[in-house]
Amino acid sequence: MKRHLLLYAACFMAFIALLKDAKNNEDSVRPPMPFTGNALAMSLQRLSQGENHLCRRDKAGTLWCWGNNLKGQLANPQFALQPVPQAIPFRRPFSMMEGGADHSCGLLTSGQVQCWGDPAMGVMGDGNSGAQPDTRPITVPGLSNIVRISSGFDGLCALDAAGKVFCWGAVGRSNSRQRIRVFRTYSRPEPMPLPEPAIHLGFGPHHACAVGASGAAYCWGFNGMGALGDGSVDDRMQPVRVLQLPERLVRITPGFLQTCAISVSKRVYCWGANYENQLGDGLRNPGEDAKRLHPGRVPGLENIVQLAGSSHTCALDDSGQVFCWGYNEHGSAGQDPARYPNVPVPMPVAFEAPVVELAHNEWGMCALTASDRVYCWGSNKAKLLGERATESSWRPVEISFPKDFAAR
Repeated sequence: MKRHLLLYAACFMAFIALLKDAKNNEDSVRPPMPFTGNALAMSLQRLSQGENHLCRRDKAGTLWCWGNNLKGQLANPQFALQPVPQAIPFRRPFSMMEGGADHSCGLLTSGQVQCWGDPAMGVMGDGNSGAQPDTRPITVPGLSNIVRISSGFDGLCALDAAGKVFCWGAVGRSNSRQRIRVFRTYSRPEPMPLPEPAIHLGFGPHHACAVGASGAAYCWGFNGMGALGDGSVDDRMQPVRVLQLPERLVRITPGFLQTCAISVSKRVYCWGANYENQLGDGLRNPGEDAKRLHPGRVPGLENIVQLAGSSHTCALDDSGQVFCWGYNEHGSAGQDPARYPNVPVPMPVAFEAPVVELAHNEWGMCALTASDRVYCWGSNKAKLLGERATESSWRPVEISFPKDFAAR
C-alpha cells in the first residue's frame, strides 16, 4: 500500500514539475504585463522608436539604428537616409531610446538621459536651442533614477522611480510638421504637476499622458480633437484628468490626435480623433463621428500587453498576436490599402513566430518576434524597410542586421 502511495506521489510531483516547465516556457515568450502601485521598473526595451527612425538594442545596450538621419538623429555625421542598421558611434549601456522628428534620446541603465540630433525647441534639455545638429550625446541635466522616457515631435518627458514626471522641449502644438502654434517650450526639464505619482508615461506628436498609481490617467498638450479626454477640445499645458474611464489603467499610448490605453483587465480604450478610424470601433463612415471626447472600448481585443501607433495603432496580446487599425494609406495598419484606406476594426497581422515587442513610426510599425527577427511595414520614404524594399509595403518586411550584431 505504501509503495502505491509513494508511486502516486512521485507521479503527482512529476506532473506538477511539467506544469511549471510549461508555464516558464510560455512566460519566456509572452511579454510581461506591468502592475500598478509604484513606478514601473526599468525594462530593457529591444526595439525603440522615432518618428522616422528606429533602433534595436543589443545585449550590451548598444543601439543599432536605421532610417532618417538628416538631422543627426542616428548620431551619424553623414546627414542622409540610412537604410541599413548601424551601431551608433558612442557605446553606452542604453535600456531604451525614444526619438522625435529630428532628435533622439537614450535612457542609460544608470538612470540618466542623453540626447542628440537637432537641438531646436530645447529638446536637448541643456538650456540651449541651437541651429546646428549635434551627433554627440548630451546629458540632460537634473535627471536621475529615470525609468522611462517618451518623445513627441519636438518634446520629451521622463518618469523617475518615485513617480515624478519631467518634461522639456515643446509641450504641445497643433501642426507638428510646420511647427506652428507651439504652446509652451522648456529648455530644461520641468516637473509636471501631477496629483499623484505616475506609473507609466507616453508622448505622442502633440500631447503627452501619464497613468497614476491609482489607475487614473492625466494628459496635457494639444486637444483640438479631444485626445486629452477631459470632455473638451481646449488645449492644456498642465495635466488634466481623463474623465469617464470605465476601469483603472496600467499603460497609455498617445497617438497623432488620439489616445489609447490598456486597462487592468488588459482591455483597450481609446478617445480623441476618429476621422481615420483611429478609435477602432468599426464605424464605416468615421467622418460622421470625427472625434470622441470620452474613452470608449476597442471591441474584439483581450489580454493586451502593449500598444504602439501614431494615426494607426497596433496591439500585442499575451500570446504574441498583433492586431492593427486606423490610418492605412501606406499599409501602416498591416492591411492592403487598396481594400482598406483606413482599417475600421482591429485586424490581425501574421508573423512566422509570436511577437514580443512593437515599435511604431509616423507611417509604419515594426515588430520583434520570439525568433529574434525584426519586421517592419508601412511607408519606406525614410528607408525604414531597407534599400531594396518598395515605396511602401503592407506586408511585414524582414530587416537585415549586420553579421556582427548577434556577437555583441
